Amino acid sequence: MISKSKIRKIILLILLIWYSVELAQAGEQFVLSPDSGHSNQKQINEALKNGNVYLNPGVYEVDGPVYIQSNRILSGHQDAIIRVWGGSSQWFTGRIGVISCKESLKNVEIAGFQIDGNIGNLPAKYADSRSDTSHDCEKLIILGGYSNDFANNIKIHDMKLYNAFSDGIYIIYARNVEVYNNFISNCQHEGIYFSVVRGNGYIHHNKIAGITSDCARLDNCKQCLIEYNIFFSYGGESYGAHKHGENGLQIGDAKSSHGYNAVKKGVPTEDIEVRFNTFSDPGLRAIWLHGGGKNVYIHDNEFVDASKLETMGVSIGDISMDNQPTLEMTEKVFDSIFDILDVEFTESGRTGQVADDFPLQVVEKESGIIAGGVKIIGFKDKIVLDNVSYIPGKDAILIQSKVIRNPNLNIGAVINDFNKDISIDLNNGTAYATMNVETTWYTVKRDSVTGKNKKGKIKTTEATFEDSYTPAPEILERDNTCKALVNVYSDTKNPISKLKVNHANTTQRIEVFYNGNSTACTFLIGERLTDKAGIQYTHFSRCEMWSGSIPHMGDEILLIGKFDPSKLSIKCYTPYESFDVEKIEVKYHKTKEVNYNMLLLKWIIQIIMGMYAGYKIMDIAIN
Repeated sequence: MISKSKIRKIILLILLIWYSVELAQAGEQFVLSPDSGHSNQKQINEALKNGNVYLNPGVYEVDGPVYIQSNRILSGHQDAIIRVWGGSSQWFTGRIGVISCKESLKNVEIAGFQIDGNIGNLPAKYADSRSDTSHDCEKLIILGGYSNDFANNIKIHDMKLYNAFSDGIYIIYARNVEVYNNFISNCQHEGIYFSVVRGNGYIHHNKIAGITSDCARLDNCKQCLIEYNIFFSYGGESYGAHKHGENGLQIGDAKSSHGYNAVKKGVPTEDIEVRFNTFSDPGLRAIWLHGGGKNVYIHDNEFVDASKLETMGVSIGDISMDNQPTLEMTEKVFDSIFDILDVEFTESGRTGQVADDFPLQVVEKESGIIAGGVKIIGFKDKIVLDNVSYIPGKDAILIQSKVIRNPNLNIGAVINDFNKDISIDLNNGTAYATMNVETTWYTVKRDSVTGKNKKGKIKTTEATFEDSYTPAPEILERDNTCKALVNVYSDTKNPISKLKVNHANTTQRIEVFYNGNSTACTFLIGERLTDKAGIQYTHFSRCEMWSGSIPHMGDEILLIGKFDPSKLSIKCYTPYESFDVEKIEVKYHKTKEVNYNMLLLKWIIQIIMGMYAGYKIMDIAIN
């Protein structure tokens, strides 16, 4: 029987162990700049062990992999480049790429910077791969889990990935994966490769120029959506790439594949939707379906003839593995595709249209001395979000009306002006328009005695005309009370503040201005379309796209230096209006200067404390 005093001691020691673990797991945030030399992966890896990492502008040459752990954010400036050193050995074997993992990842985000595989300065023999993965091709990002332990919640966005012997992005054994707003060029295998992504796989708003293989590929995946991407394929014949195997998109069940050990996974491809993508494919196929696939739904995609690009000054015939496109050339290709499609993207749901912009559609009805009608022709400023139609308010109902004297009623009346009042309403998914008309009139008779015209008694006539429209859009609920929180960490040498703006689900964009710089995060991007009646509307897609000079890490904006609240302003946009964010809370924290040696020492001390506490628990319990 253990005494109460021993129980108290054990509880205290357990709390000590818990506290030590919590300290060891507490993450810091590191802002890095390139080290001289070609082993920058060392400083990045050390920082990632202890917290999130932001890469300042510059070239980070690496001669080994960057390993990311769970619950980490690796982000960087748009001019930060991780580049494979030209003197590197072939260290990218098996499941090792430029950015890799050693565990089944949970809650990881990679965003904002560039990765250059630098294949032009590496031996061509590095393109050779073998099925035993002992000698594999270079992948830029390879993340995931295992067949018995799936990775979960991976997000890769706003990256520039180019010049790789193999895949740009390779995700295996994972759920809840989102890859969006990336630029991928000249990756010799797949631009984006999902292998056994089994639930909530989302590939959208990417621009991918793929060579000899696929722009994107899904093997043995389930519940994945591919939308609003531009897939451009071009041919190649060297650097180990297979000649004339290029496809825009490949979907199916994997069998054997050279260099990937992709034996049949035992889980079928199912529930895949491909929509609103653009394929410019002078290669083998735009879309390749093979080897199984259940409920693969392909619709509303655009297909661009490569010959049209030639007429716009883009020499597609000259683009090959032997004449690789530069980043500028690839951007020109994508811009030209947009020009051909005449696609209009917008951030606003307002179109400026009015009812008078359309031919009169009122059908006249007779009501006594009055004839006329009211007609709901549609809705201006309509948006579609999450497959639901919305308008800003009842005033978005486009109404035409007409009132005239009844041409079929000849009673010799003199009619004064028509007074009309139109009311509108939205109720239970139906729009209603009611027009009440009133006029006064009188007759004129000739006096048989005097021969003069005599004015009759003034009479009043009223008429009501109605129309309805079903289904009517809902009114979009918008929150104009965004709140912001600034956590200020007043380090003596490297002060930093973290800004987070809490916004509504219908926020389109947030802009932050600080000390002469700005950054913006776009959450909704719209494509302007026109319905059969000629009324413009905007189809919004959800996204998370960053732009500007102020860095961010995840959803937090980093304000470098001593914080000055007078230099901060925030503007919030909905699809219909904008407003200044006035509720900004500032919290001040004191932190200590980060030192890697001290972190290592602290970690060693914490481990020793935990081991000692465990030993004492056992000693107390036994003795």
